[in-house]
This record gives sequence, structure tokens and C-alpha cells, in this order.
Amino acid sequence: MSIVCKINGKNTEIHGHPDRRVVDILREDLALTGTKEGCGAGECGACTILVDGEPRLSCLMMAAQLQDKAITTIEGIGESESLHPVQEAFVEHGAVQCGFCTPGMVLSAVHLLSHHPEPDRNRIRRALSGNLCRCTGYIKIVDAVEAAARDMANIDFKIKILGALSVGDDRKMSIPYLLPQSLCDLWGMMRAFPDATVYAGGTDLLVKIRSGSVPPKNLICLERIQELKGVVDHGNRLVILAATSFSQLLHEPAITKHLPILAKAIACLGSPLIRNMGTIGGNICTASPAGDTLAPLYALNARVELASEAGVRSLPIDQFIVGPGQTVLKTGEILSAIHVEKPHPEAIQHFEKVGHRNALACSLASMAAIIRLSDDGIVMGASLAWGSVGPTVITCPEAVDRLVGQRLSADRLAEAAAIVKKAVCPITDIRATADYRRTVAGNLLLRLCDQSICCMGRRE
Repeated sequence: MSIVCKINGKNTEIHGHPDRRVVDILREDLALTGTKEGCGAGECGACTILVDGEPRLSCLMMAAQLQDKAITTIEGIGESESLHPVQEAFVEHGAVQCGFCTPGMVLSAVHLLSHHPEPDRNRIRRALSGNLCRCTGYIKIVDAVEAAARDMANIDFKIKILGALSVGDDRKMSIPYLLPQSLCDLWGMMRAFPDATVYAGGTDLLVKIRSGSVPPKNLICLERIQELKGVVDHGNRLVILAATSFSQLLHEPAITKHLPILAKAIACLGSPLIRNMGTIGGNICTASPAGDTLAPLYALNARVELASEAGVRSLPIDQFIVGPGQTVLKTGEILSAIHVEKPHPEAIQHFEKVGHRNALACSLASMAAIIRLSDDGIVMGASLAWGSVGPTVITCPEAVDRLVGQRLSADRLAEAAAIVKKAVCPITDIRATADYRRTVAGNLLLRLCDQSICCMGRRE
């Protein structure tokens, strides 16, 4: 297979294996060894590159995904005789020790400053939250990015442009790797390869394939099908197309305005690098009880749309996911969209998760709640869902019944929390014990007391 792209300004043609990882091509074929591999699972950020200007994890990209793309590695950001201002700032502020994480840090910082030329320290920390450093510490790194922002204020810095390059790989293709451009293309490919694995972001799937927990199969990537991307506002209902990335959803006004509960969950999902690649449809189809978007979607009573060449069917999300990693998706079907009714504009929408760290945290327990109160604080309606405390997302109708028709108070929430602790069925694993998860699930409900006070204060 011939893959044509642009790498650091060079028109590049790569011959061979379409399912090779991009990090391997960069390092082994192109000698661009500034791109490092740390975890190989999308968690450390050492392999960060820019793809069409956006940070991506090259350990979670296949060669075929480079077709017609513009790639920038750490070698491509400086002038021929000088460092990029961000690189200079890292040196001047001592933000480098072993240097292994530095290329990814620098590229994430370059992207940040191209979009936010005057970031505060919190924004810098958020932008770099997917790039882990094991030895320098983060204070000097944040100092360096802050200084680079000042230095770049009046600089028009250009990425260097080089000549053309052709890279050969005479190894035989192991499996077909397909990139449909439209749904019409997709149905034909799925007919030709009925056993193919269909995915969009690959932030879970590609890690599992590499670890051997999922056998390699023919792969069909949905990332270039524009018909599966975006958010459509139908007045009282939003339709979220399944291949929309998390980063795109965070920038969709309809999501932030009408579904803040979902926006809150996405904002703490993975890292900026993972959010650039992962999609909401993939998060649903992975069907992990710890999936951050699932509890909000259950609380929103979302419906999923399943499309195939034969047509479309729709069902509630709690009927789509039937167990850990298990859905009712049929051969030849994809999850194409998620339909969500807009909650009442005055409803309290709350999401919270508990994890071991602030970024890239796998949820130990999470809760999504939508509560509508009357003017005098009576619960008129409630929808509650918990993640990471059962084989699927847990809802608790008994707790809802205890709240509806009553004034929302600490005592009433404590009664409902006691019901929740009995209803959930968590497991003990390396991250937490079942008893801890059970306690947290109940305690998360108590946070709604603070939310209701804020809500009533705004009304007054």
C-alpha cells in the first residue's frame, strides 16, 4: 500500500504495511526519533505529534490514517539553525531533565499557544495533563510555557519546509486496514469484510489489540466519514453523531448549554490527547461500566441509533449495553447517533467522578443526576445513574421514589443514599474495594444538597 502525506513539510510516500503504528514508522523508517514511546497505551503523551495541527498520540494511530495528512514531529517545529521559542524556554527554565517526555510536552504546548496565546497557569496545566513527566516535576514546565507565551507574542514563527521523501517497507500486509470516506463506502467494505472490527478513535481497541487481549482482525476506521460527525439541534432534542470526538463536543454550544452534565463528564475524561482522538460512539460501544459518558447518558434517558445497509433502528441505551464490553450490536451494524431530549432549562444537572488523579483517571465511582425542583424546593422529577459500581451503569428507581414529591434536604438525600448503597453491586479490584465504591456511590448523592442550594440561590 502506498500512503502519501506530508511530514514536517516534506511530501512523503510510505510503502507497505497500513496497520503499522505511526510511532514505529516515524522512529524506525524515518529516523524521527524525537518521538518517544513510553506506555504504548495512550497514557503518557511521550509519542505526541501534531496531525493537521492537532495533538494526537502516534502509538494509537495506524499508518493508513496518515493518508493526505500533515504531520509535525518535534524535529519539524524549529528553524534550520535555531530552536522553537517553546524549546528555548524549556532550556532556559530548566524544564528538562531526562528529556524523554519533552518532545510531547513541547508539541502540546505549541498547540496550546497557537490557540490561546496568553494562557493562565491553570489552562497550561490542563493542556499538558496528558503529558506525564517522571523526573522534572511540572512547576518548571509550566513556567517555561508561560515564558514562551510572552516571547512568542511578537514572533511569526514558521515550521520548516523540506523536500520530498519516499520510505519503503517490503513486508507483506498482515491485515486489510480500510478508511471509508462515506457511509456508502462503509457498507461496501463491511460486506466485503463481514468479520472486520469497526472503530473510530481506537483509544481502547488498539491498546487491546497490541496487548493481545483482542485478536487482530480486519480494521475499518470511521474517522473520515463526515456523515457521522457533529451535533444536530432539533429544538427539544439533540442528535449527537457517533464519530464526533470528545474535544469537538466540548466546543459545541448546544452541548455546553443544554447538556452540561455530559460536558462535565467529557471534560474529565482521559486527557486532551485522548479527547482529541476518542469518540462518544466508541465510549458507548466499549461498554465499560467506568465509561465516563455512560452515566450522564443513562440519566438523560438517551436512545442510540443503530444503522446498517438495511436501515436504522433505535433503542434506549440501557437496552443497548447488556454487560461489561457487551452490546446488542449486530453484524453489519454501527452505532450512528445518540438522541437526547433536552432537560428542563431550570433542572439541576450534576456529574461527579472519583478517581486517583486529576487527569487520565479511571473512575472508581461516578454519579450523574438530573433534578428538577419547584420554587419551594420540592423535587418534581429526578433521574440518577452511577458508573463503576456494577456490571453496567446502575440506576436506582427506589432512590428516585424516595426523593420525588419531597423537599430536597440533607436528611432526605441521606435516606436515598442508604438505598443506593444497597442497590449497587461493585467489585473489588486493583483500584478500590467494593465497600469503598459502595460508600462513595451513596455519598456522591449527598452532594446534591449543595447543588440545590446554589440552584435556589440563583432563582432568588
